[in-house]
Amino acid sequence: MKNGPHFEVIDRDSAARIGKLQAEKKLHTPCVIEAEDVEGRRIWSDEKSQSNSSCPFQVFPYLPMPFRTPIEVIDEARKLAKTDNSATGVVIHPRGVIPGGFCLYVLGSAADLMGNQRAFISSIIRVREEIPYDSALYTPALATSYNLALLIYAGVDIIDYTQAIISAYQDKYFTRAGRIPLQSLRELPCRCHACIDHTPQSILALSKKERGELLEEHNRAKMDEEMSLTRELIRTGQLREYVEGACRVEPWQTASLQHLDYEHTYLEKRTPVIRSARLNACTGESLNRVEVQRFAERVRERYTPPELDILLLLHCSSHKPYSRSPSHQKIRRALGGLTNYIHEVIITSPLGIVPRELELTYPAAHYDTPVTGNWNSDEHNFAVECLSNYLREHHYKTIIAHATGAYKEICREVSEKLSQPIKFTAGNNPTASDSLEKLKREIKNTLKPETPRRNPEEAKKDLMRAITDYQFGKGTGRKLIPVDATIKAPYPKHQAHHK
Repeated sequence: MKNGPHFEVIDRDSAARIGKLQAEKKLHTPCVIEAEDVEGRRIWSDEKSQSNSSCPFQVFPYLPMPFRTPIEVIDEARKLAKTDNSATGVVIHPRGVIPGGFCLYVLGSAADLMGNQRAFISSIIRVREEIPYDSALYTPALATSYNLALLIYAGVDIIDYTQAIISAYQDKYFTRAGRIPLQSLRELPCRCHACIDHTPQSILALSKKERGELLEEHNRAKMDEEMSLTRELIRTGQLREYVEGACRVEPWQTASLQHLDYEHTYLEKRTPVIRSARLNACTGESLNRVEVQRFAERVRERYTPPELDILLLLHCSSHKPYSRSPSHQKIRRALGGLTNYIHEVIITSPLGIVPRELELTYPAAHYDTPVTGNWNSDEHNFAVECLSNYLREHHYKTIIAHATGAYKEICREVSEKLSQPIKFTAGNNPTASDSLEKLKREIKNTLKPETPRRNPEEAKKDLMRAITDYQFGKGTGRKLIPVDATIKAPYPKHQAHHK
C-alpha cells in the first residue's frame, strides 16, 4: 500500500487507462474536474495569499507560456521555479524539460493544441513516454464533449469543464456532433435536466446570465455523459471503435487519430495482445489499428508454413473460425483426402492474409467488417502487400486461387507483380459444383508420386506450433510441441501431451 500522493492504474484499453489518483482528494480517472481543483503559484510571486490550502491538488510553482514559446525561454522559466515539497504535481510545457517524481502532470498551454493535430499527438506522446507510467496526465481547457473520447484514447487521464463554460457564455450548445450555435437550432436534441422543459427559442429569450448558466449546466452534463461512456468502453475494450466514429466530427480529430496510428510503437506497447471484445473494422483507420498491423507483422516474421508444394488461396467468411463456415466446409468436403496435399491461406480485410493454422488466434477469429463485395483501395493494397510479402518468403510449386471478385483481382495483381503463376478455379461461384470439380481436377493434375503430404496428426501439430510461434516467437513451437508429442481433444480445443 502506497502512502502519500500516488496514482494507480486499474484497467486499460490501449493508451486509455482507468485509474485512481490519491492526494488530499481521491479521483477515479479518467474524469472531468473543476479547473480550480488544481492550484499552484506563479513563479514571480511568493505571496502566501495565492495558495489555497483547501485545493485538493497543489502543483509546483510555474510560469504560464504559449505553445510556441522559444525553448530557451521555457528552460529559463523552469530555473526560476522554487521547490515546493507539498506539491502533488507539476505544470510542464509540451516542449520543455519534464521533471520526474510527481504523480500528476499538468500539460501547460494544452488549449493551444486544439485544432493542431501534429502538435497535439506529438506533445501527448512525448509527455506520456517521459513521465512515469504510474502518474496521471491532465490537459486543462482542451476537452469538449465531442473530443473527450479521443483525448482519453491518446493517453490523457484528467480533463476539465473550461471549454463547456466558455462555450455556454458564447451561446454554444454541446452535442456529440460538435458545438452548435444555439440560434441555429430548431429543437433541442437533448433531454437532460437543463433542456427538458425548454426550446431553443425559450432559452434565447432568457437574459445573457441566465442563458449562460443553463447552457453551462447542459454542456457539463454532456461532458459527464461522454466521460461515463468512455470509462465503460475502456472496461469493455471497445474505445477504439467508438473513437473511429466520434473523431469524424472535426477534421483535426480524424487527422489526430491517423497521426496517432502512424506512431505505431507508442500504441503497440500499450495495446493488449488479446482481448475479449470483438474487433469491429468499420472505417479506413481500422487498417492501421495496432491489432491489425501486429497480426500482419507476426505472420511475416513468426509464421512458418508446413512443407507442402501446393498453396490454396481462399476467400474469407463472416463466420469465424473460417473452417466452421458453410462455404469453407463445403470446399473441404469436396476435396476430401486432397486436403492432405495443400496448404490453405485465407485472403481477408482488414488482416490481409490468414494462414489456416492461425485462424483461431486474436484477432483472426474475433473480427467483423462490413461485407459489400467491394474493397476500397487501402484494403486492396494492404492485402496485395501482405500476400506479396508472404510469397516472396515462402515458395510453392503450385499456387491455386479458388476465389472470385476482389479476391481474384488481388491474386491476379500479386501474380503479375511477382511474375508468379497462379491458377484460378472458382468460376463465378467458389462453392458451385462445377467450380469445386475444377478445383479437384487442378489439384489432382498437380500431384506426383513425390508430392509431399501430411496426415491429420501432423496437421494438428503444425497448427499448435504455428499458434505457439505467433504468441511467443519463432521457433517456440518446435520446442513446446516436439515430434513425439501427442495431440488430444477435438478442434478447436487441441491439447499437446508429452511423455
